Amino acid sequence: MALPTRSLDDRSFQDLVDEAKKKIPLYCPEWTDHNVSDPGITLVELFCWLADMLLYRVNQMPHAHYVKLLELLGITLEPPRAASAPLTFYLSAPQPATVTVPRATAVSTRRVDQAEPIVFTTQEALTIHPAELTQILVRKQRGSGMAYDSVPLARLKKEFTPFTDEPPKVGEALYLGFEAPLHHHVLGVDLTCVRAGGQNIVPENPPLQWQAWTDDGWQDLPQEQDGTGGMSWSGQVRLRLPALSQRGIGDEEAFWVRCEVIEATGDMRPYTTSPIIREVKLVSWGATVPASHASEEHDEPLGRSDGSPGQVYHLDHTPILPRWDTERVEVWMPGMETWEPWGEVSDFSESGPEDQVYTLDSVTGEVTFGPALRLANGSVRQYGAIPPRGADLRFSSYRYGGGTAGNVRSGTITELKTTIAYINRVTNHEPALGGLDAETLEEAMFRAKNLLRTRYRAVTPDDYEFLVRHAFPGRVARVRCLQTPLAGGRGGAPSPGQVYVMIIPALHEQEAQGYIPLARLALPDDLHDEVHAYLDERRLLTTQLQVRQAGFKRVRVQTRIVARPGVDHARIEADVIAALNRTLNPLVGGPDGTGWPFGRELYLSDLYACIQNVAGIQYIQDVAMFTVDEADQTQPIERKLELLAHEVVVSDLHQVTVEAE
Repeated sequence: MALPTRSLDDRSFQDLVDEAKKKIPLYCPEWTDHNVSDPGITLVELFCWLADMLLYRVNQMPHAHYVKLLELLGITLEPPRAASAPLTFYLSAPQPATVTVPRATAVSTRRVDQAEPIVFTTQEALTIHPAELTQILVRKQRGSGMAYDSVPLARLKKEFTPFTDEPPKVGEALYLGFEAPLHHHVLGVDLTCVRAGGQNIVPENPPLQWQAWTDDGWQDLPQEQDGTGGMSWSGQVRLRLPALSQRGIGDEEAFWVRCEVIEATGDMRPYTTSPIIREVKLVSWGATVPASHASEEHDEPLGRSDGSPGQVYHLDHTPILPRWDTERVEVWMPGMETWEPWGEVSDFSESGPEDQVYTLDSVTGEVTFGPALRLANGSVRQYGAIPPRGADLRFSSYRYGGGTAGNVRSGTITELKTTIAYINRVTNHEPALGGLDAETLEEAMFRAKNLLRTRYRAVTPDDYEFLVRHAFPGRVARVRCLQTPLAGGRGGAPSPGQVYVMIIPALHEQEAQGYIPLARLALPDDLHDEVHAYLDERRLLTTQLQVRQAGFKRVRVQTRIVARPGVDHARIEADVIAALNRTLNPLVGGPDGTGWPFGRELYLSDLYACIQNVAGIQYIQDVAMFTVDEADQTQPIERKLELLAHEVVVSDLHQVTVEAE
């Protein structure tokens, strides 16, 4: 139990009035009218009101002691964090030469009523390369296997079929290769097709899937438009590419995009004949670059040094976002050819008199140079170098802004602040994530309790979990520290000093509520490396640390439900699937809605309880659950699914059958 914070004097205004009235007979017995209408009682209430205000001020002293203690411990308020989102810049028309969008290009949301627009700036320069097709391959079934054929690139004198014509088989594909690294480009595939081909399909929903080759294998591509109706007529298919990787297919080495025939499901119908293509052309329509909710300031002058220790300067804009390597204080003296860069440190405790360093408070924008302290023997020690007297100081560049206001929806960052040649429009196809407001004093006081206990050192499992949650907010949704062996089942003793830190990355709130593909829950390599490096500095010397993504058990549910009369069956099916996706969810599922607990068994009764809560159900006929492995093979589970300590459940694609009574 936390220690209660008590007021120095807890008497209220009415307590003071009542206490004063009780003393009247003692000090003034002739005063007998104690009603509120008496002028003397009015004066008593006036003085009690003044005393109540004094008590309020006195009671602030414990709070002030908290603040002073935080200052002595060197605990400052955490600055805000900027939301980030990928911005896609579109060309007015495909260009024969490269088009460059400069770094720090500003794009904002639309102004709504009196609200100020939210500004995002690009984090790196964007180069849009022209696309040039270098290879065309087709993969067709021959016998029991698949074979690749090359298609000449010269203007085709006759048509070709990308798939077999008897009819096309699942897995056959058209491959398009190019040499330019079109990472994160918007690629247009112009197809000249003969209308006699590609029969029987629904043009709005063809059995085709466009994919690109990446470091993780073939990845499905977002398709902005299909002007060909599944290669039924001439038009353009527009795709958004990820970061690509080269590979060899047959004798050809290139970056590859392919269009593969998939099994017809739902409203799809399979091809009875192959499409017929006369010409293929690739064009670039734009590209995507990361951007953050920030504005940028360049070469801001700080002032001129007077040569004294502990000089303090202030930046014009706050709060300041975490600095990049090129964002720093620079010093110039007459006779110097260029500005001299200085380095930022968190404190001066390890700085010597020759170290050219400074500190920067991200919340207040305060730039401080090293102090000089008098020691017990009378000597003076300088912590950090002092800029020479008369030296000009400036900040090369810095970004300011951030906060939860930057967590905007997809499709809202659309207003270019400056005109860029050949750029027609810009948008964000994904929501902006990761924005956090600056830390409040109450939050800092709460954080101080954990910092005093850990002192930035990881010893217990709680220490590891607290440090990761504190250091990576908005990027890590859940963390679990274990010593239980991750392989070999539940038995066996943990290895001495072995620590496993299991990570579940954060997703946008809307995405976390529904079906989550396993690929979205994968631990990104950059986040893995940052978490490992952060904990490696804070672990005990004898601890063997491993950072891994959590184990996921894919669960598929098959259920038959009888609906009440007059209830829409499609609505019940959608509601049941949504309820299962929310319950069997590593981020928002489980009994308390904070994610399925690590190692907690899944019982069949959990599924019955989840489904029964959906409105409109008369009764449940049966429920079956299955686990799904990496090869998409299912294994039935009779009563309960047991999980290891590092595992959580995640929804697979459920099958719900709704029947009438």
